[in-house]
Amino acid sequence: MTMKRLVKAPGLAMYSGKAVPDQLPLLTRGWHRGPEDGACVMEYVSVLAGSRFTDHPRCTPPALAALARLVNDRIVDDGVRSQLALLAPDLIGIESQPGTTQCVIASCLVAAAAQQPVMHPAIQRRLVRTCARMRRLERGDRWTRIRLRCWELLNPPNVTVSSAFQCVFEQLRGLTQRERDVQLAELLRTAVAECRMLASSCTATPARRADARTG
Repeated sequence: MTMKRLVKAPGLAMYSGKAVPDQLPLLTRGWHRGPEDGACVMEYVSVLAGSRFTDHPRCTPPALAALARLVNDRIVDDGVRSQLALLAPDLIGIESQPGTTQCVIASCLVAAAAQQPVMHPAIQRRLVRTCARMRRLERGDRWTRIRLRCWELLNPPNVTVSSAFQCVFEQLRGLTQRERDVQLAELLRTAVAECRMLASSCTATPARRADARTG
């Protein structure tokens, strides 16, 4: 049975809603039938949260969960992937906001832009549009919220996040495998932190970072 003990990461608050199981599955790529076969990071989250074993737990916003699955499966080094388990407590209980998907997309696009001295025009245009939506949300624009809800019905988070993630992955191709894996893990750490900030304070941190980059 591929199980291991959870080690608490410095600076991460452990999920206190349920008791932490003594044994948790090892992180591996892909979908798994049960924890005895291992788990992706989101299946790991479902175990830690005490819900049924699934890679789509309700305790994490769909857009952030989509990014976590993509990062988990694109990382090659098992040692780097195992560190994603330390993010699991912070992936639990994030309230989904109207701007959560835009926050995750912006995190991906900012990460992609950071890999090049001059931002690719297509990435810049998409980043500008994403930041404009987030600024309107910050101002409490009710129609923007309604339009985004409709937009997400036509453009599910797993599709839009996958597209933004691909922008990052393309920009990382020139790095070594180890460097690429580390950058992907850092992308997820950043996105988790910014989604939590968005949920707690309703301020669009990625939009401000992106504005600085595009300005």
